[in-house]
Amino acid sequence: MKPIGIIANPASGKDIRRLVTLGSVFDNVEKTNIVKRVLKALDALGVKDLFVMPDSYGIGRRAFEDVDVNIEAKLLEMEHQGTAGDSQRAAEIMAGLDVACIITLGGDGTNRVVAKACGDTPLLPISIACYQFHQSRNNGLPMLSCSNRGRAVQACAGAITEKAII
Repeated sequence: MKPIGIIANPASGKDIRRLVTLGSVFDNVEKTNIVKRVLKALDALGVKDLFVMPDSYGIGRRAFEDVDVNIEAKLLEMEHQGTAGDSQRAAEIMAGLDVACIITLGGDGTNRVVAKACGDTPLLPISIACYQFHQSRNNGLPMLSCSNRGRAVQACAGAITEKAII
């Protein structure tokens, strides 16, 4: 089975729109917990190898703390600058490593740069915007909301294995 890639943007989910509209804010602890749930699902599907984008908070690294999975995670060998370029570089590297799909945690901006950089690699965006399933107004990417995270994991299953549960 091919490896999977995860790009989790530590800066997403905290923009000014959330502050002025009293919208939900997703801190990096919650992002780490989301990745932990994804790891459990991937492990149940038999995924053995995972590539993770390094970031300033260490979302990918921390996700493996206190979670019992049989997955070998490798941090991509790249410097993180704390910019959108990190997600772009990670997507390019993961596409070059021929991952089965790239799972992203972020918003429109994160998914836009990853979509531009990942080529033909399937992209599974998990929106942390906590809106309902919708077409993004900015870039036309289908986004998955908090209420649809289970569906996100199901879609991932379909992308990586014949054991699809959708």
